[in-house]
Amino acid sequence: MKNINTKEYWESRFESKSWGKRGKRQTREYAIANLAHMNLNKNFDGSILDFGCALGDALPIYHTAFPNATLNGIDISESAIEKCRKQYGDIAKFNSGNFKTIVNHDIIIASHVMEHINDDRTIIKELLSKCKELFVFVPFKENPLYREHVNYYEENYYDNFNVLEKSVFLVQFNYKMSVKDVIKELLKGRINNKPPFSKEIIMFRIKGLI
Repeated sequence: MKNINTKEYWESRFESKSWGKRGKRQTREYAIANLAHMNLNKNFDGSILDFGCALGDALPIYHTAFPNATLNGIDISESAIEKCRKQYGDIAKFNSGNFKTIVNHDIIIASHVMEHINDDRTIIKELLSKCKELFVFVPFKENPLYREHVNYYEENYYDNFNVLEKSVFLVQFNYKMSVKDVIKELLKGRINNKPPFSKEIIMFRIKGLI
Protein backbone atom coordinates (compact mmCIF):
# COMPACT_ATOMS: atom_id res chain seq x y z
CA MET A 1 0.00 0.00 0.00
CA LYS A 2 1.36 3.40 -0.96
CA ASN A 3 1.69 5.69 2.03
CA ILE A 4 0.39 9.17 1.26
CA ASN A 5 1.49 10.54 4.63
CA THR A 6 4.42 12.66 3.50
CA LYS A 7 5.47 15.95 5.06
CA GLU A 8 4.19 17.70 1.92
CA TYR A 9 0.83 15.96 2.24
CA TRP A 10 0.31 17.15 5.81
CA GLU A 11 1.54 20.66 5.07
CA SER A 12 -1.17 20.80 2.40
CA ARG A 13 -3.80 19.32 4.73
CA PHE A 14 -3.18 21.82 7.50
CA GLU A 15 -2.87 24.77 5.13
CA SER A 16 -6.14 23.90 3.37
CA LYS A 17 -9.65 23.73 4.76
CA SER A 18 -9.77 19.94 4.48
CA TRP A 19 -8.79 19.50 8.14
CA GLY A 20 -11.32 22.08 9.27
CA LYS A 21 -13.64 21.99 12.24
CA ARG A 22 -14.13 18.24 12.00
CA GLY A 23 -10.43 17.50 12.34
CA LYS A 24 -10.17 19.83 15.32
CA ARG A 25 -13.27 18.32 16.93
CA GLN A 26 -11.98 14.79 16.42
CA THR A 27 -8.65 15.70 18.04
CA ARG A 28 -10.44 17.09 21.09
CA GLU A 29 -12.78 14.11 21.41
CA TYR A 30 -9.88 11.70 21.15
CA ALA A 31 -7.98 13.63 23.85
CA ILE A 32 -10.96 13.48 26.22
CA ALA A 33 -11.28 9.73 25.65
CA ASN A 34 -7.53 9.26 26.07
CA LEU A 35 -7.59 10.86 29.52
CA ALA A 36 -10.30 8.50 30.73
CA HIS A 37 -7.95 5.54 30.15
CA MET A 38 -4.52 6.94 31.02
CA ASN A 39 -5.13 6.96 34.80
CA LEU A 40 -2.63 9.72 35.51
CA ASN A 41 -2.95 11.63 38.76
CA LYS A 42 -4.42 15.11 38.28
CA ASN A 43 -1.50 16.48 40.32
CA PHE A 44 1.04 15.12 37.85
CA ASP A 45 3.74 17.79 37.53
CA GLY A 46 6.14 16.22 35.05
CA SER A 47 6.55 16.85 31.34
CA ILE A 48 4.15 15.64 28.64
CA LEU A 49 4.85 15.63 24.90
CA ASP A 50 2.01 15.37 22.38
CA PHE A 51 3.82 13.63 19.50
CA GLY A 52 2.16 14.48 16.18
CA CYS A 53 0.10 17.24 17.75
CA ALA A 54 -1.45 18.50 14.48
CA LEU A 55 -3.08 21.89 15.22
CA GLY A 56 -2.62 21.46 18.97
CA ASP A 57 -6.27 21.02 19.89
CA ALA A 58 -5.56 18.27 22.43
CA LEU A 59 -3.30 20.52 24.52
CA PRO A 60 -6.07 22.54 26.21
CA ILE A 61 -7.67 19.23 27.25
CA TYR A 62 -4.41 17.99 28.74
CA HIS A 63 -3.77 21.39 30.36
CA THR A 64 -7.13 21.29 32.12
CA ALA A 65 -6.52 17.73 33.30
CA PHE A 66 -2.93 18.33 34.45
CA PRO A 67 -2.54 22.03 35.27
CA ASN A 68 0.85 21.47 36.95
CA ALA A 69 2.39 19.61 34.02
CA THR A 70 4.80 21.07 31.48
CA LEU A 71 3.21 20.59 28.06
CA ASN A 72 4.90 20.35 24.69
CA GLY A 73 3.77 19.54 21.18
CA ILE A 74 5.66 18.46 18.08
CA ASP A 75 4.59 17.90 14.48
CA ILE A 76 6.33 17.51 11.12
CA SER A 77 4.15 20.26 9.67
CA GLU A 78 5.70 23.69 10.09
CA SER A 79 2.45 25.43 9.15
CA ALA A 80 0.58 23.44 11.81
CA ILE A 81 3.13 24.42 14.45
CA GLU A 82 2.79 28.10 13.52
CA LYS A 83 -0.95 27.83 14.16
CA CYS A 84 -0.33 25.97 17.44
CA ARG A 85 1.93 28.73 18.71
CA LYS A 86 -0.58 31.44 17.85
CA GLN A 87 -3.55 29.71 19.44
CA TYR A 88 -2.08 27.71 22.33
CA GLY A 89 1.36 29.19 22.93
CA ASP A 90 0.30 30.40 26.37
CA ILE A 91 -0.17 26.85 27.70
CA ALA A 92 2.43 24.79 25.80
CA LYS A 93 5.63 24.99 23.79
CA PHE A 94 5.60 23.78 20.19
CA ASN A 95 8.31 22.65 17.82
CA SER A 96 8.39 21.40 14.26
CA GLY A 97 10.33 18.17 13.80
CA ASN A 98 10.20 14.40 14.07
CA PHE A 99 11.19 11.60 16.46
CA LYS A 100 14.88 12.41 15.94
CA THR A 101 14.55 15.96 17.27
CA ILE A 102 12.62 15.45 20.51
CA VAL A 103 14.18 15.68 23.96
CA ASN A 104 13.42 13.55 27.01
CA HIS A 105 9.97 13.76 28.61
CA ASP A 106 8.27 11.96 31.47
CA ILE A 107 5.27 11.09 29.29
CA ILE A 108 4.89 10.93 25.53
CA ILE A 109 1.41 10.64 24.01
CA ALA A 110 1.11 9.44 20.41
CA SER A 111 -2.59 9.81 19.71
CA HIS A 112 -3.65 8.54 16.28
CA VAL A 113 -0.24 9.00 14.72
CA MET A 114 1.22 5.50 14.36
CA GLU A 115 -1.48 4.26 11.99
CA HIS A 116 -0.07 6.73 9.45
CA ILE A 117 3.51 5.39 9.61
CA ASN A 118 4.79 2.33 7.75
CA ASP A 119 7.68 1.52 10.07
CA ASP A 120 5.85 2.49 13.25
CA ARG A 121 7.65 0.00 15.51
CA THR A 122 10.96 1.71 14.73
CA ILE A 123 9.43 5.05 15.75
CA ILE A 124 8.06 3.48 18.94
CA LYS A 125 11.53 2.19 19.83
CA GLU A 126 12.99 5.68 19.38
CA LEU A 127 10.24 7.32 21.43
CA LEU A 128 10.73 4.83 24.26
CA SER A 129 14.35 5.95 24.53
CA LYS A 130 13.07 9.49 25.24
CA CYS A 131 10.46 8.89 27.98
CA LYS A 132 9.46 7.07 31.14
CA GLU A 133 6.10 6.03 29.70
CA LEU A 134 4.61 6.09 26.21
CA PHE A 135 0.87 6.10 25.56
CA VAL A 136 -0.09 5.00 22.05
CA PHE A 137 -3.68 5.34 20.80
CA VAL A 138 -4.63 3.77 17.46
CA PRO A 139 -7.74 2.34 15.74
CA PHE A 140 -8.56 -1.19 16.89
CA LYS A 141 -9.10 -3.81 14.18
CA GLU A 142 -10.01 -1.17 11.62
CA ASN A 143 -11.41 -2.86 8.51
CA PRO A 144 -11.23 -1.53 5.90
CA LEU A 145 -8.39 0.83 6.70
CA TYR A 146 -9.06 4.54 6.27
CA ARG A 147 -7.22 5.88 3.20
CA GLU A 148 -4.54 7.61 5.31
CA HIS A 149 -3.93 4.54 7.50
CA VAL A 150 -1.35 1.85 6.74
CA ASN A 151 -1.40 -0.40 9.84
CA TYR A 152 -3.93 -2.85 11.30
CA TYR A 153 -3.85 -3.09 15.10
CA GLU A 154 -4.75 -6.07 17.29
CA GLU A 155 -4.04 -6.64 20.99
CA ASN A 156 -0.63 -8.23 20.43
CA TYR A 157 0.69 -5.66 17.93
CA TYR A 158 3.32 -4.16 20.27
CA ASP A 159 4.04 -7.24 22.38
CA ASN A 160 7.76 -7.05 21.54
CA PHE A 161 7.88 -3.98 23.83
CA ASN A 162 7.30 -3.78 27.58
CA VAL A 163 3.55 -3.12 27.45
CA LEU A 164 2.24 -2.29 30.91
CA GLU A 165 -1.41 -1.97 30.00
CA LYS A 166 -3.84 -2.32 27.09
CA SER A 167 -7.35 -0.92 26.90
CA VAL A 168 -9.96 -1.12 24.13
CA PHE A 169 -12.72 1.51 24.13
CA LEU A 170 -15.25 3.18 21.88
CA VAL A 171 -15.15 6.86 20.90
CA GLN A 172 -18.48 8.28 19.74
CA PHE A 173 -19.75 11.78 19.11
CA ASN A 174 -21.99 13.75 16.76
CA TYR A 175 -20.62 16.32 14.37
CA LYS A 176 -22.56 19.58 14.53
CA MET A 177 -23.18 21.50 11.32
CA SER A 178 -23.43 25.25 11.24
CA VAL A 179 -26.47 26.91 9.70
CA LYS A 180 -24.23 28.01 6.82
CA ASP A 181 -23.12 24.41 6.17
CA VAL A 182 -26.71 23.15 6.32
CA ILE A 183 -27.76 25.73 3.70
CA LYS A 184 -24.85 24.70 1.47
CA GLU A 185 -25.91 21.07 1.66
CA LEU A 186 -29.52 21.94 0.85
CA LEU A 187 -28.48 24.07 -2.15
CA LYS A 188 -26.49 21.11 -3.44
CA GLY A 189 -29.60 18.96 -3.14
CA ARG A 190 -28.19 16.97 -0.26
CA ILE A 191 -29.62 16.39 3.18
CA ASN A 192 -26.83 15.45 5.54
CA ASN A 193 -27.84 12.43 7.58
CA LYS A 194 -24.27 11.57 8.45
CA PRO A 195 -24.22 9.03 11.29
CA PRO A 196 -22.40 9.88 14.51
CA PHE A 197 -18.65 9.31 14.58
CA SER A 198 -17.92 5.91 16.08
CA LYS A 199 -14.59 4.10 16.25
CA GLU A 200 -13.02 1.46 18.47
CA ILE A 201 -9.63 2.49 19.84
CA ILE A 202 -6.88 0.56 21.59
CA MET A 203 -4.46 2.14 24.05
CA PHE A 204 -0.99 0.70 24.62
CA ARG A 205 0.77 1.94 27.73
CA ILE A 206 4.45 1.08 27.25
CA LYS A 207 7.31 1.42 29.73
CA GLY A 208 10.00 3.80 28.55
CA LEU A 209 13.75 3.45 28.92
CA ILE A 210 14.66 6.51 31.01
